[in-house]
Amino acid sequence: MSATVPTPPQRALLEVTGLHVRLPTGPRSEVEAVTRVDLVVRDGERVGIVGESGSGKSVTGRAIAGLLPTSPRVKVSGSIRVRGSEMVGAPRSAWDEVRRRTVGMVFQDPLTFLNPTMKIGRQVAEAVRVRDDDERADIAGDVHGLLTSAGLDRVEDVAARFPHELSGGMRQRVLIAIALAKRPDLIIADEPTTALDATVQKRVLDTLDQAVSGAGASLVLISHDLAVVAGMTDRIYVMYDGCVVEDGPTSEVLHEPRHPYTQALLRSVRSLTDDGVELYSIPPALRRELTAEVAHAS
Repeated sequence: MSATVPTPPQRALLEVTGLHVRLPTGPRSEVEAVTRVDLVVRDGERVGIVGESGSGKSVTGRAIAGLLPTSPRVKVSGSIRVRGSEMVGAPRSAWDEVRRRTVGMVFQDPLTFLNPTMKIGRQVAEAVRVRDDDERADIAGDVHGLLTSAGLDRVEDVAARFPHELSGGMRQRVLIAIALAKRPDLIIADEPTTALDATVQKRVLDTLDQAVSGAGASLVLISHDLAVVAGMTDRIYVMYDGCVVEDGPTSEVLHEPRHPYTQALLRSVRSLTDDGVELYSIPPALRRELTAEVAHAS
């Protein structure tokens, strides 16, 4: 009888250990935006980061992508390893290469991150040139394919328009196209459905789902919406006050949460049958307890 060959473990694409981020809030004031984050993303894996506003989700995502402001007062410590290479303290050229080849980012406010003076086609074309060091004058085929992959119709018309001429959902899909232009191993989507109505939200999420699957990429989905994360991820990390308080398989964490904050967060979710039911808010006593727990752990 032949011996069973063990399945090799999935390779870690991203490993974050003890991440700590301090940001300036004024001339002489600072805030501990992230106090302790450990997370792992493997090849082909989909990971969610959830928590209320101000919990440190977006700062964590931007730190992973090397997109925090460049200032001596922005202090990042701990470890961020991408494909085994340590990025904390790495030079800008190393971060540029990671963003060029490995990590793509989809931001939550397209109007802020799309150039208002450039037509959409040119912005997507620039992303292709950055990836390939390509100075070709005609890359219309690449632009057409990327906009089509991002779920956009009449792509020639879209490519000829400025960002303000598109709807919010269309702009968000353009950001997905730009992220795909780099053929990244990892896509970080930071609240990609913010301010979109339910129908458009579903279309954008379907586009993101298909784009990630088509590219064979890993995904980090940052969201305050537990329903969004439940349908899109394999594992989740729950953050409170800059710290990961619970993590595990998505279904396990959402159906059998262990940490009091995760339990309270799930109680805060509204359903269609909650009409007339008083909204749940996390009691101040529990918040004080959680804050003390985070401070002690840090």
